[in-house]
Amino acid sequence: MSIHDFLIEKIAYTISMSLVAFLTIGILWILNPVGGPALSVFIGSLYVIGAAIPLVVEYLGKRDFYNNLLGIFDSLDRKNLIAEMINPPSFKEGIILYEIIKSCNKAMLEEINKYKFIQEEYVEYMELWVHEIKTPISSSKLITQNNKGQAMDSISDELERIEEYVEQVLFYSRSNNVEKDYIVKEVNLQKLCFNVLRENSKLFINNNIGIQTENLDENVFSDVKWLQFILSQILTNSVKYSNKESSLIKITSAKMKNSIVLNIEDNGVGINDSEVPRIFDKGFTGTNGRKNERSTGMGLYICKRLCDKLGLGISADSEYGEGTTISIVFPKGSMTDIR
Repeated sequence: MSIHDFLIEKIAYTISMSLVAFLTIGILWILNPVGGPALSVFIGSLYVIGAAIPLVVEYLGKRDFYNNLLGIFDSLDRKNLIAEMINPPSFKEGIILYEIIKSCNKAMLEEINKYKFIQEEYVEYMELWVHEIKTPISSSKLITQNNKGQAMDSISDELERIEEYVEQVLFYSRSNNVEKDYIVKEVNLQKLCFNVLRENSKLFINNNIGIQTENLDENVFSDVKWLQFILSQILTNSVKYSNKESSLIKITSAKMKNSIVLNIEDNGVGINDSEVPRIFDKGFTGTNGRKNERSTGMGLYICKRLCDKLGLGISADSEYGEGTTISIVFPKGSMTDIR
């Protein structure tokens, strides 16, 4: 709080006290008491000093409190902790403000805890639902395997898609609490990629997708299960938007100065330049997605969300009509810290 702002706030009081002081001096001057004009000015000065002292004391108290309040507020990452960081003021209006801030923070925390509990219940239900739905899906897949035929093969393909979406639901529901289901260990990218390719082999065969791998024998530190899901989502997207007879997905890694980069490159439809920055946004399907009824705009969003939680970088580079490359960056510094 500046002295200018304070005086503006006290303008009525200042004008009133100044008028009374001048009137007092004027009246004493007219009455001409013993001591003459000098006594009038002296008494008037005492009045001005007596009126100014409370203003100075009030200003100093308010200035210290509000400057401290603003300074702490600006420095806090979590603004809701402001009431816990400031000292109670000594003046009445400051005490009222302090109590209001504390009451608001308490009410906000109670509201947050209520919705946090609701969210936790929802996540628990979703995880239970995913666990339960996997049983009939597995049973249905077993039935199709034991009853070969064109119709059964089509049903089997649809069950694969259902299973993929179910997995997507599970990982999305857990993405807010990665740390509760997170085991960091050394991961060989070649082994990881081959496992994911093996699990999705039927998808590649059915869509006539060629696979090429190079320079994957690199070790990183992260969680295997989450990485497998991320890679599987990216590969599924590459297959979904393949449009050539000689469709090819190329998986490579590159060792940089401060990181190891895993690249998943396809020669599919590609993405418009204007849409590339938005492909990791929630629900964004873009021009290609509108042509593809299977597009939900959630796969890459969840991948980005999980990469952020795991401390990994993820980016996209694309040329429309030529293909897309998704890159996952494993920082070497974070690997050392985890280790």
